[in-house]
Amino acid sequence: MSVQVRHTEHVPEWKIAEVEDLVERIQNSPVVALVGLTDIPAKQLQDLRTQLRDGATIKMVRNNIARRAIEKCSGEILPLADEIDRQTAFIFTDVNPFRLYKMLEEKKQPMPIKAGGKAPTDIVIEKGETSFSPGPMVGKLQTAGIPAAIKSGKVVINETKVIVEEGETVSAQLAEVLSLMEIFPRKVGLELLAVYEGGLVYKSEDLAIDVDAILAQMSTASAQALGLAVEIGYATPTTIAPILQRAASKARNLVLECAIPVPGMMEALLAKAAADASVLTNLVEGGPAEAPAAGAPAETGEEKAEEAEKEENEEAGLGGLSALFG
Repeated sequence: MSVQVRHTEHVPEWKIAEVEDLVERIQNSPVVALVGLTDIPAKQLQDLRTQLRDGATIKMVRNNIARRAIEKCSGEILPLADEIDRQTAFIFTDVNPFRLYKMLEEKKQPMPIKAGGKAPTDIVIEKGETSFSPGPMVGKLQTAGIPAAIKSGKVVINETKVIVEEGETVSAQLAEVLSLMEIFPRKVGLELLAVYEGGLVYKSEDLAIDVDAILAQMSTASAQALGLAVEIGYATPTTIAPILQRAASKARNLVLECAIPVPGMMEALLAKAAADASVLTNLVEGGPAEAPAAGAPAETGEEKAEEAEKEENEEAGLGGLSALFG
């Protein structure tokens, strides 16, 4: 009779303690984030720890311990474990996920790109003079695909050019030239992978929002909503003042248009009547169809005589109508 023997792997006490510590931190933290640590220099990581100390705690652990801790927590946070595919760390904080993402992005530092690396964005070389002296540097630039030449004793880039498009591999020659030109396409820092808050897991693409653009859209929407509310007469504490102003303006226009004798509007009505009478008189007498502007130059005697002669010639055609307006 054969006996099957099972060998149980012994789990060190320090691993169990570390998992339990992580579980407690996860359960007691309002916001739990996973961040990638790839390519971050030790000095920069230490600086980030210091800068985030007041609002967040960074905890670096092995990936298997991180997964085990997440799996021992509630089911809502389990999707966080799917993002553990590289060297990672936890951030425990009470800062909301969107603000945390923005904080980490702002703290990233520009770094040179290495040979064989992928361009994070289009890499553009601008047209113009460089700080290099004529010599071997011109050949290096041209070998790297940069249109360089010597003009007036200076190394000049002849045209603005995209030398590497986003996602393309950077050659060794180009990586060297970019470093010499102090063009640093990469931004290195804590890479936010995912964040858990209030039963929801946010991925980094969910948090990458343009705050200024959204605020501009909200401002436009607010102005349009106010205009609509005023147009339809929807009274609220915000719209009541412009609604009353609009109503008062329309009422004044109606009084003037219909010549309604309303106290407080008589002066405006009389002024409009005088202006209308002046225009009508000018039309009948053959003058301009507008009331004369204040300060207009007076007619000379010769001009008056010519005007009188013209009026006499036209009087027969008017059939004496001008006499009615004496």
